Amino acid sequence: MRLEGKVGIVTGGGSGIGRGICIKFAQEGAAVLVADINMEGAGETVRLITEAGGTAAAVKSDVTSPESVENMAAAAVEQFGRIDILVNNAGTDIKGSVQDYNPDTWDKLMALNLKGVFLCTQAAAKRMVPQKYGRIVNISSMAGKTGEAFTSPYCTTKFGVIGFTQSIALELGPDNITINAVCPGAVETDLIKSSVSGTAKLNNRTYEEELYSKFISQTPLGRVAQPSDVANAVAFLASDEASFITGSTLNVSGGREMH
Repeated sequence: MRLEGKVGIVTGGGSGIGRGICIKFAQEGAAVLVADINMEGAGETVRLITEAGGTAAAVKSDVTSPESVENMAAAAVEQFGRIDILVNNAGTDIKGSVQDYNPDTWDKLMALNLKGVFLCTQAAAKRMVPQKYGRIVNISSMAGKTGEAFTSPYCTTKFGVIGFTQSIALELGPDNITINAVCPGAVETDLIKSSVSGTAKLNNRTYEEELYSKFISQTPLGRVAQPSDVANAVAFLASDEASFITGSTLNVSGGREMH
């Protein structure tokens, strides 16, 4: 098992991609702190892991709050003794035209998708630097490499995550801490269903028409991803097999994004 004896925190671990990562980490031998603002979802992830024989605990965490993030990091150390891995996965997308977009909603996405990555990385780094070991994986998006219509705030945050990843890789490399980003394409989660439904309405299409037009028809592998597809990539980057990879972005898009 590639992560045996390691301790990982996964933000947004109560559903979707985050849940998939938590389950994969536990299968690979890690103790997992499932961090989410939705404790019902986090509890369900813990249940799935523990019933399969893994080790996990849940903590309520608002990644936009420095105090909440500090409590999350402290909880990992209290429960499991250290922090080896952080996955910055918590985030959301709200579609809209730039002409009509609400500035308060813009600020909400900046806080959740970008500030949250900074705060969680800061809290984890404080624990990783003294132990001279750490693996941080940030969930960006193919929308962090190529812009999409009606998606300006989300694209802005996900481009920002990649820049942040590269900067911190330079900063923390001397302390044997790697930091990389994963860029999923469309993943079969509630978030993508909401996102595609939003652009479908703006483009006067059905959900199925929008999904095919925007993703499936442009994906060489001809399907959307499953959370496990992303989780497999994250587990690799979190493992010692990837000990000489840092500041990189890995596409998990079925060929939809290639640069």
